[in-house]
Amino acid sequence: MSSKFVMFPKMWQTCLAEQHADGSTYRVALYLLDRASFSEHVPLGNRVLEKQGVSRASKWRALRLLRRAGLIAVDEHRGRVPRVRVWWTR
Repeated sequence: MSSKFVMFPKMWQTCLAEQHADGSTYRVALYLLDRASFSEHVPLGNRVLEKQGVSRASKWRALRLLRRAGLIAVDEHRGRVPRVRVWWTR
C-alpha cells in the first residue's frame, strides 16, 4: 500500500462484520480504500494482490462479498483486469 495509514470507514467495518468477511476480504478492502483516494476507478490485478497475500480465487470471493454488501461496483470484462469503483457510503 502506498501510505502508512488507510482510513477505514466505520460503515465498511460494520458491513464486513455483518458479512463475516475473512482476512483476504479485509486485505482487498484496505487496498481498494487506499487506492481509491488516487482514482475514481481502481484496477485490481492479480499480481498486486499476490503481494498482499491474496490469491486470485480469494480476490473474486472478496469482490463478490464487497459488491453484495453495497460497498463497491465492479466493471468486469473477460480477460481483463476488473475495475472497481469504491462507494464511501451506502
